[in-house]
Amino acid sequence: MNLFAERINAFPLCVGFILLFVLSTSPIAYAQKNQIAVINMQKVLRNSKAGKKAMAELNKKFEKLKRQLQAKQKELKAFKQEMEKKAPLMNEEARAEKERQYKKMLREFKDKSDDAQYEMRQAESKRMEPILKQLEKIVTKIGKEKHFVVIMEKNMPGIYYTAPDADITDLVIKVFDRSK
Repeated sequence: MNLFAERINAFPLCVGFILLFVLSTSPIAYAQKNQIAVINMQKVLRNSKAGKKAMAELNKKFEKLKRQLQAKQKELKAFKQEMEKKAPLMNEEARAEKERQYKKMLREFKDKSDDAQYEMRQAESKRMEPILKQLEKIVTKIGKEKHFVVIMEKNMPGIYYTAPDADITDLVIKVFDRSK
């Protein structure tokens, strides 16, 4: 019975060594016969026709919101300067009222700024989502045609080197532009 118990305890150890050997040697053989590719999605979005058009639209919207916020900020600054200039001439109650008005304007400006940021995120999501879905189909198609096992984002943390011929970004841009 003691010999049987020793064999049972040694069994997981043997299985562990076998698995370790198989797992440590098979990825090398697997990677040698299968291809891995990388893609720079930011470059695709910046350089493709659809990406350039979307970015131009988003920049136009951003500039409009930026001008509105700058006008509000200018108004706020002018109010504060006027308040500081007249503060010595005001009684305590009038000064407190102006301070309350300024704080209210400041809160409104912050709310407008937050709203503008939210609006930009929503616009970006709405504009880029169809492009990214189409890009996903194109990358999948290229992956299947070229027999890639994995296609990864080139700028992901942990990817320190990629061979130039593993980068399919330019190919994706060409295929994406032709599909439009």
